[in-house]
Amino acid sequence: MCAPQERAHEGVPDVGTNTVRGAFERSDSPHRSPRLARRGFLAGGLAGLSGLALAACGVAADPASSGTQNGTGTTGSDGEGAGGGEQANSPTAQPTRGTAAEMVARATVPVLCYHQVRPWEAGDTSYNRSMLIIPPQNFGAQLDGMKAAGYTAISPAQYREHLFFGAQLPEKPVILSFDDGKDNQISQAMPALVQREMTGTFFIMTVILGSSGWMKRDDVKRLADAGMTVASHTWDHHMVTKYTQKDYATQLGEPRDLLRKLSGQEVDDFAYPYGAWNQAILPHIADAGYKCAYQLQEQPINAKHPEMTLRRILAVST
Repeated sequence: MCAPQERAHEGVPDVGTNTVRGAFERSDSPHRSPRLARRGFLAGGLAGLSGLALAACGVAADPASSGTQNGTGTTGSDGEGAGGGEQANSPTAQPTRGTAAEMVARATVPVLCYHQVRPWEAGDTSYNRSMLIIPPQNFGAQLDGMKAAGYTAISPAQYREHLFFGAQLPEKPVILSFDDGKDNQISQAMPALVQREMTGTFFIMTVILGSSGWMKRDDVKRLADAGMTVASHTWDHHMVTKYTQKDYATQLGEPRDLLRKLSGQEVDDFAYPYGAWNQAILPHIADAGYKCAYQLQEQPINAKHPEMTLRRILAVST
């Protein structure tokens, strides 16, 4: 998700960058959005935590796209979600999916985004050191700080049940996500999570599987077996706002099918390359079988489709 000139890898398509810094901005940033409500967190006194912030994600919605939606389409004038016609006291009644407005109000779980967990190298830029590459000792300190502060790592499936049906979450939930599929996520991030009995979500682009420096196909199953969530990050990290008809299967459907086969999981979650999306892509994300999708930029979640525009935050490494 970093600048293309900073992330070129021989033999692998350029995985690019999010040139904006997502829902996280330093306090002196001129680009902070007044529409965003933030819930700060700082575990003082712990090495490596001086730049870590957890914030409420996407509690503000785009007022220009107000409306409600259920699992199969736009709701009627009564505002009921899917299954709204069933009686609550029926022994066969299924949970009623919330309206889009209810999901917007529930979309407050901080979702942190990491990329590489490895020691810094001489060629790493200051931006990469700050936003994209976290040394293992700093990563471990951040995890320990979160646990000490009472945070509980949850899965996207737990978040989804909360969004859709109001299922209860731990008092301080957080999602720990990892983008792209670098091999150090297997060698460093996964063991650190397992050691602390924490779960993580790995958004993988499938073009890299088996390439030097990246995950192997067997690693996808290792993640699943370790209790992690396997999720999709397209085939080769091309921006979804530039897709044409020929791209939907290649970038959305086929990667999900492959990750489902390799992991044994359903692969219900998707992360937009560069964090960027537009209105036109949303039905194609749903058509590919994804239930939720995550952005990474200073933009409110969509009021009609909040589950397809959930917010994430770049985790600061320094």
